Amino acid sequence: MFEKLFDVFSRREQNLPNVAIKPLTREFRNRVLMLLRDTLQNQFHAFLRRLHQKAAYLYGKFGLSEASAHSSPEDDLLNFLGTCSDEQFLDLIELIFRSDLPGITWPDNPLIQGINDFFRIDALPYHLTGYSMEETETSFHGAPAMSIRIAEFPQIIRRDSEVVHQSAMEPALTLLSAPEFKHANDEFLKALEDHRKSDHRDCLAKCGSAFESVMKVLCAKNSIPFKEKDTASALLKALLGNGRLDQFWEQPLILIATLRNRLSSAHGAGAEAKVISEHVATYAVNSTASAILLLCSEFG
Repeated sequence: MFEKLFDVFSRREQNLPNVAIKPLTREFRNRVLMLLRDTLQNQFHAFLRRLHQKAAYLYGKFGLSEASAHSSPEDDLLNFLGTCSDEQFLDLIELIFRSDLPGITWPDNPLIQGINDFFRIDALPYHLTGYSMEETETSFHGAPAMSIRIAEFPQIIRRDSEVVHQSAMEPALTLLSAPEFKHANDEFLKALEDHRKSDHRDCLAKCGSAFESVMKVLCAKNSIPFKEKDTASALLKALLGNGRLDQFWEQPLILIATLRNRLSSAHGAGAEAKVISEHVATYAVNSTASAILLLCSEFG
């Protein structure tokens, strides 16, 4: 019942290296609330009451702000959002999308684009992902049918390079939100999380897994024979043998799997522990995003 409630930004970002990060601006906080108010209109205050309930469970407090004793739930929440830590404010943004938003449909939720615009306007190092969808089999009047449901709700991730983020990371995350890429999306989001936590060996492992998962989906979509236990090398050879990309692409693309095999936690470290530098992990996540875009453009 509460499992997803506690999977929020501040808990995912625990034990991060002590690196200075640009704080949220007062203007950013105000704009998010104004966008929510103008989008929900006469449902705004009722929504705040529901969001207050989720926040109370998340932080284990009946009242969120110091003025809670004499406040309504919605006023208590608004006071809290004006004074809470940046991490808590980002938590509440994520909880907005796990709540019933009257009159708004997913996955094309206009609040996502608006909040990302606000991040960019104030040059804040964050990005709000979209919904990740998956297909499930249901029954309609006794006949099998397919339906689409939400697999993952929007999450806030850190972004480090604006150029790379806009040209590779953001398009790759958008592409992976499609139902057929559910597993690859989960793996890649976990790779990004490991990167932010400086768990670089696990980051390389999950980059390799996401890359393999994407290639399996593309093989299936293009009726290219493969086996579920095929390695990245076998999958890549199968794709390149059935597309227009030249064979020399095999060497740069297979490097993602090589990093996993040689350096990641997917294999034992042996007598000497492997120490992976941050710039190697950064290269891995950026290369994985670019490789996914390249192969999906060719075979998607």
